[in-house]
Amino acid sequence: MAAHRFVAVVGARVLPESAAPQVAAVVQFFLSRGWGIGSGGARGADAFALHTVLGAGSAACARSVVFLPGALPARHGGSLRAFAARGGRVVAGAGAGRSALLARSRRLAHASAGVVAFLWGPSRGSVFTVREAIRAGKPAAVVLAGGGAKLPSFSGGAWVACSIGPVAAFRWVARPDEAERPVRKTWLARVFELPEGEPTHALLSHISALTPGERLWFERGVVVGDTVLVADEALSDIPAFLATPRLMRRFRCTAREAAGLAELFLALDAGPAVVAHHEAEVRRRGADAVIGDLVHLVARLALVEQVADTEALEDAECLGDSAELVAADGQVAQLAGQPERVAQVAWHALGTVRPERATCTVCRAVYEPDDETSDLPACPECGTRDTWEARQGGRFRGVIGAIDRCASLEEMAAVGKRLYSLELSHDQAGVAWSHYHLRKQALEVGVVLGQPARVLLAEVEHANRRFLPRLGACLYRVQRTTTIPVSDPEWRRIWQAYQARKLGRPA
Repeated sequence: MAAHRFVAVVGARVLPESAAPQVAAVVQFFLSRGWGIGSGGARGADAFALHTVLGAGSAACARSVVFLPGALPARHGGSLRAFAARGGRVVAGAGAGRSALLARSRRLAHASAGVVAFLWGPSRGSVFTVREAIRAGKPAAVVLAGGGAKLPSFSGGAWVACSIGPVAAFRWVARPDEAERPVRKTWLARVFELPEGEPTHALLSHISALTPGERLWFERGVVVGDTVLVADEALSDIPAFLATPRLMRRFRCTAREAAGLAELFLALDAGPAVVAHHEAEVRRRGADAVIGDLVHLVARLALVEQVADTEALEDAECLGDSAELVAADGQVAQLAGQPERVAQVAWHALGTVRPERATCTVCRAVYEPDDETSDLPACPECGTRDTWEARQGGRFRGVIGAIDRCASLEEMAAVGKRLYSLELSHDQAGVAWSHYHLRKQALEVGVVLGQPARVLLAEVEHANRRFLPRLGACLYRVQRTTTIPVSDPEWRRIWQAYQARKLGRPA
């Protein structure tokens, strides 16, 4: 890397003067280690870096270089003229406009030993230079100087916190190529993938090495491509209009109620017209009342139905006896000479023999979660756990973070008012309010009770058990009618103590 001789220090042209000391510290860090400095000859960060190089003397200038987007001007500016006079190298470009600026940044990134970019706001030109350095395999780092600057989002690696001298920064760490990664097999691969060798011997050796539980899966499963399928009872004889999700939408009921309605309609052999009739009844009377009527109707019909007196188990068919082959569509293939049936067995995917990959919702890193642990997968780059909250996006994570960081009940009340104005989905609102109530309970536990509350709490804790119901009635009247200086959290503590004493007293 030393053969490249210089490190490019670039940044936004709108970088304020207050960031100049940080740029100078980074430039001095590399100069003190024998490196030269490369810049783009622009305002802002480039000008700050060039000014620091000039202040370091002729030796620093001789090791450094300035890349210009266009032709060398006839009359140099003051800093550029002084830089060239002290032995600095100025490389001219060609063309004009945005294409010339991008070509300058590309040449600077490819000629340097690495790039350090100071980002302020979007900093599109600086991000382009960093991207070109990463594509060329050069080390790259960024400093978030302010203005709402964020870490650029690139694929193939992740940003890791670091420091360049006294300046905090983030360096890019590329992930190894897929071919270099060790192949980690899932438990399904260990169960269903046979070793190489003579077929019969390899199969028997593999089965003997399995545990009893793994052997049961091996006997039930079939590998189709990378997916393991296991046989299950087919439900293809259920009409589409009786599917549970459709009934939930039509009847506006819960999944349990929809499943019950489907079973009752099947028992009655009901058609679409009957279902439509009961849909209107559910909206008029409610699902519970209609389900009760249907249960009564099914029971009455069962009483008058003629049933044979023979043993029911003699005619029962064992599940999976006909599951011999798997067709291309994942269904059970029909055997030659076997009568066609409407419903036999179906197949559902147990899992895959190849490790599945997850994408981090924060840093977008792709990783392979460990499917053999009960813990939630966590991103190895930034440590973000693969929770439901994390998958809802940065805005929702910010809402949950604001709730969990509340330090007082007053702050919790303000956050609660803002929650009502947020356009959250039904699930997001439920989770947010769950976090809210848990945080509120945690804060109420730490509330220091005032003197009146402590007196009432002592009365509850030391009251005679026989007198406890009368004390509860007295506390209720005091809370409702007396302007005693006891806050709502304090009253909740008092009533919690009362309930604990009440449950402990004999009936």
